[in-house]
Amino acid sequence: MKRFFHMCWNNARKTTCMTLGLLSCLALFSFWSIANAEEQTKSSLSLASSTEYSPEHRTFQNDKLAPAAVQRFAELQAVALGTANTEAHWNNADLNFYPLGPGTHSWLVQAAFDGKPIGYMIITATEQGQLLLSEYGQGEQSPYNNELLGQALDRQHVNLEALLAGGGELHLGYALPLLAYWKVEQPNHPALYMDATNGDVLPSEFLNLLEADSKQFSAIITDLSTTPSLSVDPLHLRPVFNPADNLLWITSKPVAADQAQDVIQHGENQEIVFSADDRNVVYGGPLPVSGYQLWHADQEAESILYVALGGKSSIQRFVPLSTLQQDGQFYILKP
Repeated sequence: MKRFFHMCWNNARKTTCMTLGLLSCLALFSFWSIANAEEQTKSSLSLASSTEYSPEHRTFQNDKLAPAAVQRFAELQAVALGTANTEAHWNNADLNFYPLGPGTHSWLVQAAFDGKPIGYMIITATEQGQLLLSEYGQGEQSPYNNELLGQALDRQHVNLEALLAGGGELHLGYALPLLAYWKVEQPNHPALYMDATNGDVLPSEFLNLLEADSKQFSAIITDLSTTPSLSVDPLHLRPVFNPADNLLWITSKPVAADQAQDVIQHGENQEIVFSADDRNVVYGGPLPVSGYQLWHADQEAESILYVALGGKSSIQRFVPLSTLQQDGQFYILKP
């Protein structure tokens, strides 16, 4: 019966796909804690370099919002994404950084060109000190949409100005593998958690435990002696669908782990669902597979596959296949 949990959760969640507001209201959030952002100048580049990159490419302006190592890592990822589509202007994008709690182990990076959003990245520091591109998106959609935030707060009868004036706080949170959320703290009230991709309320007990675990480690960003050159293939997109419209995939067997990449890349005429079973609360799933993109490193024998999830009733998010396989499985929707 475990696999039916995600359907109950999915039915309870009302997902909304919103156009990026570029976090214009974030200027109000002076209460963000940025003092814990690690002041490191060395970089850990597990996916991290390009022959087109030079330290002079951009002068980093956000040392208080993200360590220099994180900013350089983000720059390298942006340059790599630019190899896939020069018209997207990733190479010349302006990158804005926002620390994500708890413990400032992750950073939201908003990319814009000529004042228009072109995508986002979320970069995370692991316990081993490595920086990871946990996820990214192309185009105007992004987590932490400020219009969606306003709607979510309205549904909970919370006024942002009154909240801040009364001593309340609003924090942006992120937890691996794929949970982007807002934490609303009101005086004399339990903390309220809301999914930053659709505005749904999240179970506070689950988030309290998750945050307690996250605060137990302090990431020290390390340096690697070699940094492989990266390139990215063009996007491969698939038609999007809603897994709740046809539940026959629940009765099918999951795709074998060693066959998942082949199915995602070559099953053009198949509808594929990703489900993390009882961890779907972390993913907002189950979610449709809506595409993929391959990353190549010159010193790696294997390419890295980023799988696109969502895109119909939620934003489209590109996540490493290896991350998804740690927490869930893929199912083929039988006609």
